[in-house]
Amino acid sequence: MKKLIVASIAINILLIFCTVDDFLSLHDIKADYVSKPVLSYLHVETSASLPTWTDTRLEWTSVTISYALRSILIISNLGILLLLRKRLARGNELAMCKSEP
Repeated sequence: MKKLIVASIAINILLIFCTVDDFLSLHDIKADYVSKPVLSYLHVETSASLPTWTDTRLEWTSVTISYALRSILIISNLGILLLLRKRLARGNELAMCKSEP
């Protein structure tokens, strides 16, 4: 049971890391992202092509990976918590059986 608790704590730490990474990536996207389709829709013309950093590809990749990882970790953590609940219930039943005369 101790290993399951440690695993759950580790998963939660990874989820916190993913949340911080999402915040940082999305903050950077907000500051740097320039959408070519939106500019053309607004009839904004630029004299030259936009720099590649305005695509913020690394940040979008980071957000995508983080959401996929977060989904896997949440499902894993749910499974661990259900196992812990089952083991605790079994432990309580054993304790009640032992305490009865």
